[in-house]
Amino acid sequence: MKPIRKDELEFWNNFTGDEFYEKRRAVDTEISQEAQAIADKKKSTFAKECGLDKELKNLDKHHKAYVDFMDNKSLTEQKLKMAWENASDIFCDKAKRLAKVRDWNDVYFDNEKLSLEKANRKLGEACYQEAKSHVRKNHKIHNSLDNIQKRCKMIIHTGAHINDVVSSLKKEMSKAEINLEVPNNLLALPTK
Repeated sequence: MKPIRKDELEFWNNFTGDEFYEKRRAVDTEISQEAQAIADKKKSTFAKECGLDKELKNLDKHHKAYVDFMDNKSLTEQKLKMAWENASDIFCDKAKRLAKVRDWNDVYFDNEKLSLEKANRKLGEACYQEAKSHVRKNHKIHNSLDNIQKRCKMIIHTGAHINDVVSSLKKEMSKAEINLEVPNNLLALPTK
């Protein structure tokens, strides 16, 4: 008996491995083709056969509802955004006209898209400006301050005696509720 040599052993191992690999590939292809033919025939009834037909219908129903919602969501979102922007533009246009007529000097209604909070904040500023203007208009001292100050400057620049200037200033400034406290002994004014 002659033993197999190393080179021959390696050759026959590789040869048989390749042959079996090719045969397995051919068999796997045949199995795959037969399985595909059977699957194609059973595909339409397979869910029912497995007891998943109700779940499959439920899945389809909910998926369609989701897709419909997503399609309508963007349309609804766009409609709502356009309606809000239109309402904001109408509000700003009317507020701009009122700002000119009612002298809301520091309140600006630009073409920005306003939220309710922002619009109310701007109206609050306008309300404060109107209230301040009303109070200023009816405030006696405020309305006469410029005139009183002018008269005080005239008194100072008359060139009269210091005693007369200071006593006239004191009297005029008291009209604006400003107390001129100059010690009489500093100006050598007569004491009462």
